[in-house]
Amino acid sequence: MFHAHHAVLAARSPVFKTELLGSMAESAMPCVTLHNIDPATFKALLHFVYMDALLSPTRGGASSTSTTTGFFKSLLMAVDMYALKRLKLMCAQKLWGSVSVETVATTLGYAETYHCPELKSKCLSFLMAESSFKKVAFTDGYFHLRQDFPLIIEEIKKRIES
Repeated sequence: MFHAHHAVLAARSPVFKTELLGSMAESAMPCVTLHNIDPATFKALLHFVYMDALLSPTRGGASSTSTTTGFFKSLLMAVDMYALKRLKLMCAQKLWGSVSVETVATTLGYAETYHCPELKSKCLSFLMAESSFKKVAFTDGYFHLRQDFPLIIEEIKKRIES
């Protein structure tokens, strides 16, 4: 259980504002249950709301590079859900810092899913580099990108043709 002030959450997030101060049922409840967000991710979200700073992944529960990347992907999902634009940019920067041939396609999928155009643009630029594309095209991430995001694949094809 996390303790937080309705007014602080509402001041930082239009979604929390609607949920906690609007006519939704949550506004009358002293305790709100959040679904689809794990405790470490919510802890990082609350830290940002109160401190205007990104919580270190190790303090959020991550311990390795892959766990750190997973932490920021989970956080990106949560900040998209609660419309925390500045934190979304911070997550995008962290995810971009760990992009490689092996991870760029998966990260591109996250950028598309969670409405992060800056990260999407950087991933597309990385992917379109001649030395990268040939390697990326054979990764599992690219295979899944082709299945789940056909419009991105069309965009990539158009860039290749031009």
